[in-house]
Amino acid sequence: MNQKRKYIIDNLFVDNFIEFESRIIYLEEKEDSGKSLLEIQLNKDGNLSIKNVDMKNTRMYYFKSDKVFSMNKRVDHIIFEYVSENDWKLHLIEMKSSVGRKKWNEIKGKFRASYLLAQGIAAMLELNIVSTHMYTSYEKVQLEVSDTLPSERRMRIGEHYVKPEEEWEGDKFALNFGERLTFEHIPIQMTRNEEDILIGNYMLG
Repeated sequence: MNQKRKYIIDNLFVDNFIEFESRIIYLEEKEDSGKSLLEIQLNKDGNLSIKNVDMKNTRMYYFKSDKVFSMNKRVDHIIFEYVSENDWKLHLIEMKSSVGRKKWNEIKGKFRASYLLAQGIAAMLELNIVSTHMYTSYEKVQLEVSDTLPSERRMRIGEHYVKPEEEWEGDKFALNFGERLTFEHIPIQMTRNEEDILIGNYMLG
């Protein structure tokens, strides 16, 4: 590994902020409301991860604190997948038990803030990000408009509307940065085991 990169990770970042990973990475969600264990498989060794990002001190005080922008929210996990010494793929992973329309909007806010955070870290480590992929692990999802809540059908004036179901499936997933930047979003179905833990596995391509 690039010596400057390794030095920054080992000596200038707090301990265990970034971890060196092999081809198999285990990601956990430990909250009682939805304990999950996701096995991620990659093509090569030499990967990097930031696990439980939302539990680490990654707040950037120059970001606005208004809740509407979600700039202090983070996804659960970030993976930098090794392609070559200079080129890396970025993977942002959020783990949920159930996802509805309101929760999906919150998740998108986390993706946007975490994307900017990951770009900053990648610049510090001189990682050239060649592609970005976003994932939500889940057990249940319900994104269709409720017949009992007419307010869910209203669009804000001037906003570009895309059905949440189409965003979720990845066909029309984009985040607002003044312009709509498109990304790949992949839902990962999880199953509940006898210990009431959601488990799953996914091969990053």
